[in-house]
Amino acid sequence: MLRKSLPKITILIALCANLAATPASAQATPAGEVDVTKCWSYPSAGEGGSEFVSDGMRLYLDGSGGRVQALSLGGEKLWASEFGGDIDSNLLAAETGLFLATSTLASETNKSAGNLLRSLSKETGITSWTAKLADSSEYFLGTYQSSIVVVSKNGIIQSIDAKTAAVKWKREIAGGFAAEPRFFAEKLVVASTAKQVFTISLATGEIDSVRKLPFQVSAVGRTAAGDLIVGDERGNLTSFAVSTEKVNWKFRSGGEISSVIAIDDHILVTSHDNFAYSIVTKNGSVEWKRRLAGRVSRVATFEDRYALISGFDDHVAVLSDLTDGKIAGQIGFGDDETLIYRPIISSGLIFIMTGSYVRAFSLNGCPAKKQSGPGK
Repeated sequence: MLRKSLPKITILIALCANLAATPASAQATPAGEVDVTKCWSYPSAGEGGSEFVSDGMRLYLDGSGGRVQALSLGGEKLWASEFGGDIDSNLLAAETGLFLATSTLASETNKSAGNLLRSLSKETGITSWTAKLADSSEYFLGTYQSSIVVVSKNGIIQSIDAKTAAVKWKREIAGGFAAEPRFFAEKLVVASTAKQVFTISLATGEIDSVRKLPFQVSAVGRTAAGDLIVGDERGNLTSFAVSTEKVNWKFRSGGEISSVIAIDDHILVTSHDNFAYSIVTKNGSVEWKRRLAGRVSRVATFEDRYALISGFDDHVAVLSDLTDGKIAGQIGFGDDETLIYRPIISSGLIFIMTGSYVRAFSLNGCPAKKQSGPGK
């Protein structure tokens, strides 16, 4: 699922299989390393959540049974709302509210009884409005000016007014979408199950370009200059010039491309061959590659200086220096904990979600709590 801002400097990732999964705390560190201080933990066991988001003022968590709750950045519970059924989209914290897609089943037929886009008050969790969505197994939400753009996995995209719920435009682009769509300032990039990549205008829904690929697309990205970067199931990475069919360059890894992050004049690529590659945007040459302990599952960046990364089944997230890729610190979890969503960087804090806790960490000291609460 979705989600957002990228650093301006190349990320170099290094994972070591023998890193100890011990809780991070402030302590003396060798030269070049940093203190990672745990600020608080909020128990989330039993919530069944799979992702969260921050608007710089609060954290919003999803949960089983259509449950959503908000925490302060200090770890205090603010409110909780429950809608029943399932949450089938990312949580989107926009200026006018918190948005999510929900679905419920009719008890007698066990079929979908309705898929709704919901707008919630970020202060109270009360529903402001709902809008009917076409049935789909999953939705991806993004923003454009005063609109919420909904990408349905069944191939439909629509723009809905964030205040009134009025549909501004609706397009049926493909029979279905593969890979995670990517939202940019003015454009949306989506890959179809028919091995095509579309660039869509967020203002009008019109198709700017279509590119046909020989293999199933597994990841997409876009450079600051607008060039499209496409990874596929066979390990191919291709750069297309802006709004044309021209191929700038191609690169081949040893496994399916799992993520593509364009960062200034480089591209970070992770692959199922267990390597991370730093690719030069201009010509596709490999600046460096680094073997990882396993497949990468979660990546985030911090202060345009560090990368925070964790692999499948890892009980630790490694903080790597963006300038040289050296390990600068780590965040450990319990032996039965793994990250279930990519870390969030907000207001100078690092937030992580495991199956048991939401935790906050800092490299610069923890802010003082204003009041007590369930966080600890």
